[in-house]
Amino acid sequence: MKHIIPDLVFENDPHKIIDAPDFAALDALYKNRVARYGDYHAHSKSGGTSDGATTPAEWLEAMKELKMDFVGLMDHRQVRHMYLPEFDPEYFIYGTEPSGQWHEPYTSCHYLMIFKDRETLAREILEKFPEEYRFTGGIEGTFEYVRMDRSRFIEICNAVRAAGGAIVCAHPKQRIESDNVDDFFLGDGTAMEIIYTFDGKDQLNDWTIDNYKLWLEMLDRGMKVYNTATSDVHDRPDNLGVSTVYAARKHCEEYVDRLLAGDLNGGYVGIKMCLGGAPVGATVKYTEDMELLIKVDDPHPLVYKKDEAHRVDVLSDRGLVCSVPLVSGKAEVAI
Repeated sequence: MKHIIPDLVFENDPHKIIDAPDFAALDALYKNRVARYGDYHAHSKSGGTSDGATTPAEWLEAMKELKMDFVGLMDHRQVRHMYLPEFDPEYFIYGTEPSGQWHEPYTSCHYLMIFKDRETLAREILEKFPEEYRFTGGIEGTFEYVRMDRSRFIEICNAVRAAGGAIVCAHPKQRIESDNVDDFFLGDGTAMEIIYTFDGKDQLNDWTIDNYKLWLEMLDRGMKVYNTATSDVHDRPDNLGVSTVYAARKHCEEYVDRLLAGDLNGGYVGIKMCLGGAPVGATVKYTEDMELLIKVDDPHPLVYKKDEAHRVDVLSDRGLVCSVPLVSGKAEVAI
């Protein structure tokens, strides 16, 4: 069977679909959680070094029309956007987009540092790595893109995670000019922007295809990396790069927790899943007696196209397990 991504062909996997499955374990994991739609990576017109065209206040209005619950404003080289009065953590996520630039050979990697609060970013990262950021300090403080050894860059990534933050490799194949998978690996628990649309460009483009193939190769190598979607909006807001998150409450802390756990879906359809009772993103040792439970639901109301046929492909490292159609945006499968 051919996959939706060109050149990827999967043979049948020996696993079988379970008849009359019990979804109690899955339902318990998602109890009191509802689907939230948002983009972890966008930009705003917030002054300072920002290069977006939409102010945070305008973003709040646009999110209502686009039916988005949250946006990560990752304005470049500064922290001031997070201290504006309209920066409400119920709708916005704290973070910024630096550039990791390392020698031998020279490589440039844009990445996101995302936190549950705004003070940790400056206190635990920008101020503790003065040579790598040259942070000027304070609410109006700015930082630079400075070259460094890659080992130092990875040290920064580890420090972000140690401080409770998340690292996201931004538009990986569009920024890092390398065919070496190791150059894209920023540590276990890193998120990768797989679906990359950039200001409204259609989702299924060469950028997304390249990132998807990279992600599969990283997983095949045993790298524990998650995926997200983004439009990396600089111009007018759109919702084509939405990730779907099942959250118990509408707040930055919740969205960061889900990102850190890999408990989300890069795309505009909700995927509830557990393997042997362990949630999405968990690292568990697989055994043949484990059950994989999946429920697909909650397609984004403005992006999901009801008049088009959709399906769910379940893949393992041995090939295609099953393919089931979505009916009214819903599907259930147990393996």
